[in-house]
Amino acid sequence: MNTLFPLAAAALCLALSTAALTKDPNADTSNPAYAQTPVDVSANTTGKPAPATGFIHPGIIVNRAQLAEIKKRVAAGTQPQKAAFDAVLASPLAALDYTPHPWATVECGSYSNPNLGCKDEEGDAQAAYTQALLWSITGNDAYAKNAIRIMNAWSAKLTGGHTNANAQVQASWAGAMWPRAAEIIRYTYKGWPDADILRFQNMLTTQYLPSLIHGTCENGNKELTMSEALVNIGVFNDNRFAFNFGITMWRGRAPAYIYFKSDGPKPIEPVGCGPALWGNKNFTPDFVDGLLQESARDPGHANFALAGMVDLAETARQQGIDLYSQIGPRVIAALEFQAQYLPPNNTPPPGKLEFAVRPTWEIAYNEYHNRLNNPLPKMSAVLPLIRPTGINHQIIWETLTHAEIGSIGLPPVKK
Repeated sequence: MNTLFPLAAAALCLALSTAALTKDPNADTSNPAYAQTPVDVSANTTGKPAPATGFIHPGIIVNRAQLAEIKKRVAAGTQPQKAAFDAVLASPLAALDYTPHPWATVECGSYSNPNLGCKDEEGDAQAAYTQALLWSITGNDAYAKNAIRIMNAWSAKLTGGHTNANAQVQASWAGAMWPRAAEIIRYTYKGWPDADILRFQNMLTTQYLPSLIHGTCENGNKELTMSEALVNIGVFNDNRFAFNFGITMWRGRAPAYIYFKSDGPKPIEPVGCGPALWGNKNFTPDFVDGLLQESARDPGHANFALAGMVDLAETARQQGIDLYSQIGPRVIAALEFQAQYLPPNNTPPPGKLEFAVRPTWEIAYNEYHNRLNNPLPKMSAVLPLIRPTGINHQIIWETLTHAEIGSIGLPPVKK
């Protein structure tokens, strides 16, 4: 168990405030709660990929039976999967001549300025997952070969890791995405050599984990996506330490990100970091059920966090671990809180809060509405109007993979 450092956390909060003003790329934003970590970031030197033991494969976001069901629905023209599939095919990420653009070092400042490989890395990781899904649905091995080509290009080139102010969140966006593609290809296609798989696993270990394992005391969207990347890498690399540590980080941040009345007059504080920033210099919102920590910032960052929170819970559930129940009332409240201000509900938003459609919510809705039968009337009205959903960072093709999927292929929950 990691030791908490209250004085260090207080000092870090002050440092973060200064860093936010100066945009210092060298500011230490790590979470003192995770100063010590059991996760090994050294390469596997055995000459063989980590053995596929201890985890269900494929088991990141989607499982084998789920992929088969998606394929069946697309072939039958079943909605909303057919429309979602058509949207995927129309994306540049689905091009059969897609060309990857790997970098030796990815340097990303605030708002990707500078952008030295940031958008290339993110786009290539999204393309690899897109092409892996298309292979699974169509059976056209050109897509599988494309996914492999993209992943091999990066594992052969990336040696300098991630640098500058946005290093952690950049590593989390791509680090959450790469294993999704790799998981599908390794366990449904026979044409990816072990030597290439090993090199890809080593890339995830040496080029991504070092940016993830110490968390961050910046806004929750970063730490929640970092925890998602840790869990995804843990599954694909069969690294139980990374997987469990990602869940530890998630448990330290997820309850502190969405306010719920049981918290009392103030939100829970994220582990290791002291009070989070729930407002901005001009406005502090009222604490109501479903308010997200970054709701007063913008709907984009608030939902990056919600997606990271839910995506990790979904992958954990694919592995027989129920984290959904730990955040259920909060996520249900967050879905309904946001949906009430969107078409066709159109309630006037309070104060200075802004709300907009985001390409997420399908995975959470599938869990809490389709699997657990919670009514969610406001989100039930919103989703049909925004399908099929698209892409934003690690949020990708949720309508295709999770709309009305229910519990297909899920293992029993481990006791």
